[in-house]
Amino acid sequence: MADISDYAWFVRDLPAAASSVLLGKSRLYAGDWNGYLCCWSDEGGLLWTAQAEDRVEGMCGASEAKPPFICATAGSKVNCIDAASGEERWNHQLIGSSDLVTCSDDGNRVLATSSVYEIELNDFIESTCWRFDGDGNLVRQDTFEERPWHLILDQAGAARMGVGRPRCGLIMQTDDEITHLNLAEDDPILCGATASGKTVFGHASGLISLLSKNGKKMKSLFDGSEESVLTLQSDGKMVIAGGDDGMARAVSCKGGETWAVDLGRPLDECTIAFEILGEKSCWVATWNGIQASLWVIGSESGKVHVEFDNLPRIHTLTSRGDRVAVGIDDGRVMLFNEELFSRRITGEGNEPDGPTDGLDSSTGQSRLSLQEKLRSLRK
Repeated sequence: MADISDYAWFVRDLPAAASSVLLGKSRLYAGDWNGYLCCWSDEGGLLWTAQAEDRVEGMCGASEAKPPFICATAGSKVNCIDAASGEERWNHQLIGSSDLVTCSDDGNRVLATSSVYEIELNDFIESTCWRFDGDGNLVRQDTFEERPWHLILDQAGAARMGVGRPRCGLIMQTDDEITHLNLAEDDPILCGATASGKTVFGHASGLISLLSKNGKKMKSLFDGSEESVLTLQSDGKMVIAGGDDGMARAVSCKGGETWAVDLGRPLDECTIAFEILGEKSCWVATWNGIQASLWVIGSESGKVHVEFDNLPRIHTLTSRGDRVAVGIDDGRVMLFNEELFSRRITGEGNEPDGPTDGLDSSTGQSRLSLQEKLRSLRK
């Protein structure tokens, strides 16, 4: 069985379970269940740390802002943090628990959602979408019954949220108004993904849909499953999706299923990443209630390149360019690099050549031993 650490460019540890990871142009940001935030360079050097009030739910980055910043939802707040220094620029108290966050590349708009959970009803009773300018001034806030499961912000500054019951469909918010679009009636949206200007949604019925260019219609891409779609990602050409039935599916953004692989366990997270052996790779995390697996599958062939088994639960998984980042329940954050990973997969160059710890061999071994002791104490 493959050891996942042998395939990683580097591995770093957070004090608690990793809950969110974000890949910048040349940096890796991560947050844990206790609100601890870290930033590393692509070579693995620690650049800064910060502290939020509670578990980091989501992160986004405004790379074209001056200066660039990242935003994180954590606890009941949204936090704006200087990307270079880790210093907090502003934060805002939300209603209930903070959830989704997104921002424009230039940083002129930051959007976050929060939700209120009623324990007696065992359900969310209301949600709010908050709209800020880059300085943290509140532009508007809107409260509604539905819980948003995917949030996008287009170039014109309009936000669209895929929502669940009671109304389902989409909610659109601008600086001036909020409207509900009655799409996919009686079929709650449970997840979504946006890439290359295209947005896809996964529905409770098993439907995978594509949002039209004008954002007012949905087109069915796949409806051949009765199992709810709980996770999906897209690169603008294809969608990788799945749910509790353990089937990982590849669906074309033009419509139709390309392949399906039975992984035997419910899917938790997925992403579409760099090429391996001439085709893009699909990375899929599964969880059977006891242990997790990370599968790397060919996007066109459906061939399983490798399975990393016996892992703690994988909470967050993302990709950008030639990198993949993984956040794990034991606090490990792993970065994978296309060139190194491809060589490992094909069996070429098995000697250590990545900056796993940035230390000499003896110090590196001591560091690894210490990490293993820390991990054993977390279990």
